[in-house]
Amino acid sequence: MESDVETRAVVRQLCHEIRQPLSTIESSAYYLQLIAPNDVRFDRELERIQQMAYQANWILADVVHYMQATQPQTEWVDLGECITGTISSFVPAMARVQFHCPEDRSATLTLIDPAQAQHMVRAILSVFRQIARKDEGVRITLARRGERTVLAVSCRADERLGEFAKDLMQPFTPHLPAGSGLALASVRRIAEVHQGTAQVEARDGMLLLEVALPAH
Repeated sequence: MESDVETRAVVRQLCHEIRQPLSTIESSAYYLQLIAPNDVRFDRELERIQQMAYQANWILADVVHYMQATQPQTEWVDLGECITGTISSFVPAMARVQFHCPEDRSATLTLIDPAQAQHMVRAILSVFRQIARKDEGVRITLARRGERTVLAVSCRADERLGEFAKDLMQPFTPHLPAGSGLALASVRRIAEVHQGTAQVEARDGMLLLEVALPAH
């Protein structure tokens, strides 16, 4: 038990230390965009640097949540608002998203750490927007099922990905989009820490993910 606590502390501190130079890289790239001459190729490379720094920060967040390096501070969170806000931040990348949410907002409340809830939703949508077929979208449904708030996400994906559906929540699954090796694994860990469940399956050419958490 003591070694687990030490490992979490090391992970937390290491991620913090790595984020500092990443932040400097992002700021420097932004500054160069402001002062550099108008050059399409130069701007494209700066945007790529910013994107890589953003992706690295997101991988670090996956690590922190997968390792549960920070003790959860639970409160009642409206998952509907969390999902709506995340979709808005992804626009136009999530333009093909269909989100269905109960009118009774009390049905969307779940007991969870707010930061972990936000990471969970963002990780799910980040993965699904990459694996969904370009000609189709992502469907998200939030519903009350007994004493659970259930978040269901589905899309039509490449048939080859469906063959490995059962492994997608395992750490560093090689068939996930690049940079997403811990994304769905961290989703499952967050759900389990909050007395919930998370599972993924392939059915009739669709990839389906369902997260169930304690409801209000």
